[in-house]
Amino acid sequence: MLHDLNGGPLAAPGRFDVCVIGAGPAGITLAMDLAKKNKRVALCEAGAFELTQLSQDNYKGAWVGDPYLELDAIRLRYFGGTSGHWTGYCRPLDEIDFLRKDRINPDAHWPIERRDLDPYLADACAVVQVKPPPASRVIAPELGLQEDFFSFSRPPVRFGDKYRKPIVASKTITLLLNANLVGVEAKDGRITSCIFQSYNQKNQSIVADKYVFAMGGIENSRQLLWHAARSPGNICSPEAPLGRYWMDHPHYTIGGALVSFKAPAARRFFGLTPQKQMQLGVLNCGLRLEPASQDHTQRMIKELVCVAPALGEWAASLAHRSMNCGIRIRAAWEAAPVFDNRVALSPSRKDRFGIPAPTLYWRHAPLDLKTLRATALQFNAWLTSRKLGRLRLEPWVLGRGGYPSQDELGGPHLMGGTRMADNPREGVVDRNCQVFGSKNLFMAGSSVFSSSGHSNPTLTILQLALRLSDHLTA
Repeated sequence: MLHDLNGGPLAAPGRFDVCVIGAGPAGITLAMDLAKKNKRVALCEAGAFELTQLSQDNYKGAWVGDPYLELDAIRLRYFGGTSGHWTGYCRPLDEIDFLRKDRINPDAHWPIERRDLDPYLADACAVVQVKPPPASRVIAPELGLQEDFFSFSRPPVRFGDKYRKPIVASKTITLLLNANLVGVEAKDGRITSCIFQSYNQKNQSIVADKYVFAMGGIENSRQLLWHAARSPGNICSPEAPLGRYWMDHPHYTIGGALVSFKAPAARRFFGLTPQKQMQLGVLNCGLRLEPASQDHTQRMIKELVCVAPALGEWAASLAHRSMNCGIRIRAAWEAAPVFDNRVALSPSRKDRFGIPAPTLYWRHAPLDLKTLRATALQFNAWLTSRKLGRLRLEPWVLGRGGYPSQDELGGPHLMGGTRMADNPREGVVDRNCQVFGSKNLFMAGSSVFSSSGHSNPTLTILQLALRLSDHLTA
């Protein structure tokens, strides 16, 4: 059933089994799976079916620290959420991403294991119409190098388009549009109702047995920070590091190479084996090979002729046969979970509903650059040992200068802030995504990530949503 709160409140909403707040990939997947189990669901979305500036303006915020992206440009506040600019990359997290790595970073682990999510992989893939990607293939055991594989949703599934009709037609889902969360009423650690407001000041109270925040990797933290502060001890444990350990995958062009093989027509992905990561004391990193433009290839050849004439002659001979010998190398890698990287509430700026805007504190840790450099050097060792080519790294990768300010910068993959842990001193939710200190509030989405690996987060978000559905109906 569909209801637009701009037109007034529901006449007699009754009591719902679950209220899901946010209709992006996590919220839509969760609501639809709950509906299959005959649960009565209120799916509350702050936007409409189409993107509006009125809604989007509520995503404005600020960042402090290293160069990053505008917070209202990297998030979409409408039905379907940020799947509206998803690129379709699908890969589950690696097993090592869940494991303790105290010698490397004591916070880069989950309280669950990959095998806890594996049962949901096939169904998560079905949601975005892909098959599970092949397992990684070790290509140089002595160097600890492997080739990684992704599946691609092509064209990328836009959740708002694909799942609008079945949700509107559902007999057990009530979809409430233009419903902005403005109040959470709680007593003795239990939420009794959530209050939503439209853009023309119509209010709606939703009463449910259980509530799920599924508003995204910044908004989950912002809303929980605000409502927990207004009802201390009733919504979230005061011990919890709320908003902390926020992460994104750094995304940068790190160099290029002239290679003796034909540049791949499609992207190829390389990384370190789990054993090599542990040996070198680094986190997970993915290198992406793409064909370089002819101009870029020619520039690399000219540089090589100047600094290494013999190699320059070799490169020129390659180019004489074909200009497909140049590759560009991009990297997307795991940022170390850091306590001071966080979502906080602005002391001065509020949205139209009076809720403080987010301020994102984000700085790269020394381990981030160490991880990137180690992976790039092992890849270069593979190229040179096989006489396949040689990598030219950007100076900053080798520690000469800071990170570039003009690049992709981040996924943007907005992760952490309500991280999963086994106790409230280390996280905000438990292994079942239940908020510490609350009897009936849960979190869905990438905000619960304890660490990020290098895989794009969408598939893991869907696995977690399906797992949460099972827990809520157990």
